[in-house]
Amino acid sequence: MDLYEIMFIQNPDLGEEDREKLFTRFRNTVSKNGGEIINTQDQGIKTLAFKIQKRSRGRYFLIHLEGPGSMISELERFMRLDENIMRFVTIKLDKHVTREDLITKAITEAEPAVEAEQAPEEAPAAEAEEEAETAEEEEVE
Repeated sequence: MDLYEIMFIQNPDLGEEDREKLFTRFRNTVSKNGGEIINTQDQGIKTLAFKIQKRSRGRYFLIHLEGPGSMISELERFMRLDENIMRFVTIKLDKHVTREDLITKAITEAEPAVEAEQAPEEAPAAEAEEEAETAEEEEVE
């Protein structure tokens, strides 16, 4: 089985319910054709370099898959027909890339987001301690 990476741009105005329907159809297409989704990343809404279908923004998704080549032609057909997918690209990954690499990559990309959320909380505490030390030094002088 080969490993693939699919990135697509979805209509940013799509509701949560419609997005779930799209992913359900995507998962069903993959499973019917003997493939498996390794990980899915919602990269958020970004501004496009140029307008696509009169839209200047799009929601980006990155999906890693494992499956036969026949699955890809069916997925591309599905994405071409779906009016909510504005653009897509499919890449067959090299033989030296393993399934474990893709799983650990997804985990390590999720960890910095957690650290970034924690860092702002720690920073004000550190600043407050520095200010208290400075105030103590000024009182001594």
